[in-house]
Formats: sequence, C-alpha cells, structure tokens
Amino acid sequence: MKTLSALLLCLLLAAPLRAGIPTPDSAMTFHMEKDPRKWVPQFKDGRKTGFIMEFVPEGDSIKSWKEMAAQQIAFTKVSLPKYVDTWKGMLSKADPGVEIKEETGEDGSIFVTYTSAAANEAGMRRFLKGGDGVYMLAYHVRPKLKKEETFKIWSDILHTASLVPNPEKRR
Repeated sequence: MKTLSALLLCLLLAAPLRAGIPTPDSAMTFHMEKDPRKWVPQFKDGRKTGFIMEFVPEGDSIKSWKEMAAQQIAFTKVSLPKYVDTWKGMLSKADPGVEIKEETGEDGSIFVTYTSAAANEAGMRRFLKGGDGVYMLAYHVRPKLKKEETFKIWSDILHTASLVPNPEKRR
C-alpha cells in the first residue's frame, strides 16, 4: 500500500507542473518505506522534455541536503544505453576524476553508482526505458556521511523499482 501511495504522491505532485508537459505513459513504483525515515518532496520541475522531483528526509532542506532521492523522466526516443552513455559523459566532463560503475539488469535496466569528489556526492541511479522515454530513480549522499547500511537499503529500493501503466493516462 505504501508503494502505491508513493506512486500516487508522485503523480499528484507532478500534475500542477507547467502546462504542456506530456502525461507519462508509465509511473514508477518503488518501496521508499524500506528506509524507515519519512522522505518529503522538496523540489519539482517539469517541461516538455521531462520532469524531476527531489525528496529529502523530513527536517532536512533541499538547499543544504545531506541525502536526497530523486525521481526523473526524460521524454526521449534515444536508446537506453545511448542515454546512459551521454549522462555518464556529462558527469565525467563535470568531474574528470569521478568513479563510475555500471551494471545492466536482466530486465535491460542500467544501474550506475558513482563517487564525485568535485561534487561532494556519492550516488546511485537506475535507468529504465519506457515507451515514451527514460525513467530514473536515484539516491545521493555526501561521501563523508555515507553509511553502508543505508546505501544497501537504497540499492534495494532502486533495484526493485518498476514501471507500471500510468493510471492518469486512463482519464
């Protein structure tokens, strides 16, 4: 039930974004409740090319985040491997010393972990290809605050995320 709640919350919060944003074909379900803390949306932005919603633990601020989760959609026809390669290229351009690891799942999704000293960020991101674009779920933490137990929880959350038909498309 909490998974459905996270899905519906994301859909409802995305609705009031700027006009002209396509309604996504899919919605991403994920088990955010595996992390016992309450995560609250702090930032959202959308346009014709996609949208993003960022969450932080309750009591934290997006302006001075220590940990952050993000859900994102990029409306694109580009293949998933090409999209991820472009994303990694931008990350490497911003920080030539970034450490990046990539794995492809049995479902074709791509899971990337990275540590960037320049950005003061360790993160993981799962990329899934939908009919209308690339769907992403990410977790970011400041490297000095990284706890292996929490990183494992979020790895599980990202690895078990999936796409479902968007109930808003039926309306």
